[in-house]
Amino acid sequence: MNSYFIHFPGYFMILLVAYLNNAVVDAIAVGDDVCMTGYIMDIFCIELGVLLDNRQITTLEGPENHSFHCLLDVPVCYNSGFMVLGEKDSKTSLHCLGPRLEESDVVIDVGRAAGSSAKSTTHTTCRTCSGDASKPVSGYRATVKGTVKDLGDGSSGVLGQPMLNNIKVLDFEVGCGEEDGIVVKNIGGECKILRSGTMSPSSATPSLVSSVAPSESTTQQVTPSDQPIVSTSPTYPPTSSSSSTPSTFKVLPESHYPSSSSSESITPSVSTQSSVFLTSDEPSFVPSTSTPDCNTQFCEKALSDDYLLRYLLNVEDGTITMEVIYDGEAWVAVAFSEDENMPGSDAVIGSPELGNVPQKYSLLAKTPVVDSAIEIMPEEEQTLINATIEVRDGQTVMKFTKILKEPGQIEIMMGLNNMLWAYGSSNTLSYHAQRSPFTLDLSSSDEAVNSTSPSFELSVAPSSVSSQIDCKPWPDAAWLQPNFCSNRFVDGLSRPRGLHIDHTTDEILLVERGASRVVRLVPNNVDASDVSVVALPNTEGLGLNHGIELSGGYLYASSTTKVYRWLYIDGNAGETEEVIVGMRSGGHFTRTLAFDADGRWLYVSIGSLGNVASDSSSSRIRRFDMSSWGGTTPFNYDDDGELFADGLRNEVGLSFDVHGDLWGVENGADNLFREDLGGDIHNDNPSEELNRFREDQAGQSWGYPYCWSEYCLSKENGGSGIKGANTRWAWPSFLDAGYTDEWCRENTNESVMSMPAHSAPLGMTFYKWKDLSQDETCEGGFPRGMNNYAFIAFHGSWNRSVPTGYKVVFVPMDSVGNPTHQPIDLFRHAGDGAKWPNPGIRPVDVQFDNCGRLYITEDKTGSVIQVRYDGNYLDNFDPIETDVADGASCVAPEQSTSQTENDFTSFPTQSNPPVSEEANESSNEPSSTPTSELSELVRNLVNGPTSNALQLVIWWPVHLMMLLFQIL
Repeated sequence: MNSYFIHFPGYFMILLVAYLNNAVVDAIAVGDDVCMTGYIMDIFCIELGVLLDNRQITTLEGPENHSFHCLLDVPVCYNSGFMVLGEKDSKTSLHCLGPRLEESDVVIDVGRAAGSSAKSTTHTTCRTCSGDASKPVSGYRATVKGTVKDLGDGSSGVLGQPMLNNIKVLDFEVGCGEEDGIVVKNIGGECKILRSGTMSPSSATPSLVSSVAPSESTTQQVTPSDQPIVSTSPTYPPTSSSSSTPSTFKVLPESHYPSSSSSESITPSVSTQSSVFLTSDEPSFVPSTSTPDCNTQFCEKALSDDYLLRYLLNVEDGTITMEVIYDGEAWVAVAFSEDENMPGSDAVIGSPELGNVPQKYSLLAKTPVVDSAIEIMPEEEQTLINATIEVRDGQTVMKFTKILKEPGQIEIMMGLNNMLWAYGSSNTLSYHAQRSPFTLDLSSSDEAVNSTSPSFELSVAPSSVSSQIDCKPWPDAAWLQPNFCSNRFVDGLSRPRGLHIDHTTDEILLVERGASRVVRLVPNNVDASDVSVVALPNTEGLGLNHGIELSGGYLYASSTTKVYRWLYIDGNAGETEEVIVGMRSGGHFTRTLAFDADGRWLYVSIGSLGNVASDSSSSRIRRFDMSSWGGTTPFNYDDDGELFADGLRNEVGLSFDVHGDLWGVENGADNLFREDLGGDIHNDNPSEELNRFREDQAGQSWGYPYCWSEYCLSKENGGSGIKGANTRWAWPSFLDAGYTDEWCRENTNESVMSMPAHSAPLGMTFYKWKDLSQDETCEGGFPRGMNNYAFIAFHGSWNRSVPTGYKVVFVPMDSVGNPTHQPIDLFRHAGDGAKWPNPGIRPVDVQFDNCGRLYITEDKTGSVIQVRYDGNYLDNFDPIETDVADGASCVAPEQSTSQTENDFTSFPTQSNPPVSEEANESSNEPSSTPTSELSELVRNLVNGPTSNALQLVIWWPVHLMMLLFQIL
């Protein structure tokens, strides 16, 4: 008797085919006491495909590289449960999966004793491990004894690997006895689970499951009674370094989309994507500027570059006809959901290998060890009409008609429908090659193309730009993503800088650098067309210039040398208190402030004294425990602050993400000249950096002034030729002191992402989407699809032949907080080049209000700009990528950006005295006049390290001549 079931990792975990036979019993039986030796692995990383702490390593290929930290310190890992791994499969070089372990707490407790928390140069070490330095920091290998609780064959509602309970975790050197063990062996090129006393591996028949690929999971009958029962253990497809993130993100160039400034209602064409698909007897959808009627012709929705959904509504019959076309041979699936999650959804799945009739499946609820499982619906619920699936000319085409409303099933609404799609890597039911949620709007039957989830490798157009008709941006020269609008919220400010918006009261506070004070922005009417600027008198005359925070009923702001606070009640600031003193003056003057979610720790960033200082003593983030402060004697920055992150040239923008990690954006150095890398490479190097500071990295260094990160370095000069390469190199003036390229790569933390050189990122924030359906006062909130994205303000370059920056960008993030794409423009100059026409725009800080609208401080015209989204805030979002010429010689990366984070050792610092420099904000961002560039060059020439003779003899005279020529 055959039955089929599907088991999906994440949302679509794993597709399996199980061939069960009543005559087959008890190769491994419930109640058996068994034993197995192997690596213990968390199920999250198995499903992810790569190691969470080192995404360059395929999970099942290198379990010895899996740190105890991720296994035992990271909730998403240990909450997923654990498995024991068997030996490697000869075909895939991946370890086979063994049994699941029910008692995770036992694994965790023993693991913490077995693992070390000692410092490591290769791994993030385990904070909770108690083993001594002789214990491992990675590769949790042990012997596990336990009782078989569940075979994983679906008989108890759980599908997957057999489960052990009553487990004992022993040192792996103990091993298993000859009679009490189970093994997962590579037999005939397949991973198989069997009792160790049942048979010798060499006696196995290689042809037992010869028709099943190693990437499938099958429990199979063996007819001869003298043969063992074997269960093929699923192995996960290897993840190459080019796709080592759990999800990728792809956007189309701007040419694929209509102009966002169009005054007409335009439905974006999908002809460039759908032209590869087969057409059927029904009339094809023809992209045009008119609105299609999905009641009379098929409408099309591109779900990925090679996956198309066509649909036709039959309102009178109460049905919808769907056609799924995949450009390849594979199983395909679409699912109807209430919340874009797999559990509880209904799916239609077709596989050419199972015949030519797609069938309906129900997704079961989650279990502690299985995200979701699908079972075929009963025969009486198989109500699909004219359901077929076939492979035609290399394409898989599934077609069916489904009743819109059926008892006990997800209703297909004449409105917004949450759906999911997936397809496999072959026409055999196996692992999905791609999947994602999407929305299908049937409210007016006019959707030709709709948005899909940005968390995966998609490439589709925005749903519509018709709302741009009434959305004239400010300033006129602005370009924004489709459906986004900008307006001048307030102007006439004196160099507005740091911005804080209270998410309880929606109060808007900012620092006016030009007036050295904090002001409140108070809307006088509902649409905020009239805004009052209210100064807080007690904040004046203190030299306030950038940093601002509101926490625990106190307002905090910073000058170059001090951090102050005021009791803040009803929009009024009380008496001035000094909180932190002793910060050095000179050089970069901003002192950015950030509080953690609990309001306990105050983080204060300080920038370097010069372009390239002699050491890192003035280039770091310190944090202060405000819960321990008595409120009288202020902290001293160097003496009382805990060193949280070191080697940061000028980390101006700081923000916490939803996972509790602090992030920062760093302004890289100027005037880079290294003869062995091409001489003058300053236009594209060093990169600006996006950095994440994890708690377990506290006190470590990010390399400045000894090291820098590559943004664009040609292959001819030793680089990768790819934008955002992020390779670590040594600064030329420190090479003779022993700070080599190799030293930098081995002893300093790598940034999460390298961004265009000289863009001058000054502000950043994360978008935290929330449901505003019950709040009638909110409109213009950013879409749900941008949840947890990072938004960064680029002030703009001065030290670059082709200007860059002068805009606000966003960085897509996946569900665990890793970037999946280089920065994408949100708000920028629409014309040629990055710089705006006079008087210009230079963004400084970015913050969201309680309704999800973005505010930008801009210190060139003294304005605050509000950016809103005029689409549905429930939308997913698909950006368009713009190609603004920046003069960089490198090509854009093809894959997503997600760097590996390591644990690093401390390193020696030079004892040279700090170099003083007259106060300037950032060598990335003085006024861009030729005379100011000349002044900056002179300062750098006088104050910078002088060990690189070529930099002095060749570079400076040449650049001085260029600037003098520009002035004349």
